[in-house]
Amino acid sequence: MSNWSHKKLGEVADVKLSNVDKKTKENERSVRLCNYTDVYRNSFINTDKAESFMVASCNDNEFEKFVLKKGQVAITKDSEKRDDIGISTFIAESFDDVVLGYHLSLITPFEDELDGRFLHYWFNTKQAKTYFENNAGGSGQRCTLPLDIIKSVPLKLPDLPTQQKISSILSALDYKIELNNKINDNLEKQAKAIYDYWFIQNADEKWEVKTIDKVAQTGSGGTP
Repeated sequence: MSNWSHKKLGEVADVKLSNVDKKTKENERSVRLCNYTDVYRNSFINTDKAESFMVASCNDNEFEKFVLKKGQVAITKDSEKRDDIGISTFIAESFDDVVLGYHLSLITPFEDELDGRFLHYWFNTKQAKTYFENNAGGSGQRCTLPLDIIKSVPLKLPDLPTQQKISSILSALDYKIELNNKINDNLEKQAKAIYDYWFIQNADEKWEVKTIDKVAQTGSGGTP
């Protein structure tokens, strides 16, 4: 890592703050909106995840600035807590009808210098999180990351091919984690369905309702 270069985000990427709200207005383009919670809850955005995005509208200028394109990164720029700001998601596909909503920043890496997926993982490092926490402005119940603070995020960058290798390995692990979570969720739903079938839908009228102490001996553990 000694040969990694030190850069500020604004030197290797274009950074914008979205102002697209949730309203639907006449004479504006109909779009799907990638909202704060969509960014906060997802490590990446693809077609499947975008299917549930809300419908809104934006003008042509907003569309050109904030339509989502493959390789970009979006981060949360506002939060109620300093230690829960700058949460990122990677834009895994290009869209022709999805734009980024407000309270968010859209980052477009310069393709010859910065890999978007690598940047997404960099935002998850302790160094990046500490930077956001220490530099978020505001007080009370609202903290925010101004544009100049986001542009000044310190980066340590290897060459582009190395960035891509690192991000490829990490994204493969993320994919396996998400797949396992889906499998676990499916198994849980199956278990609930089986329980409902046997003990609710097909319960025998002759069955009796009893407390557990009537049919089993109970006790509490203790230190020997």
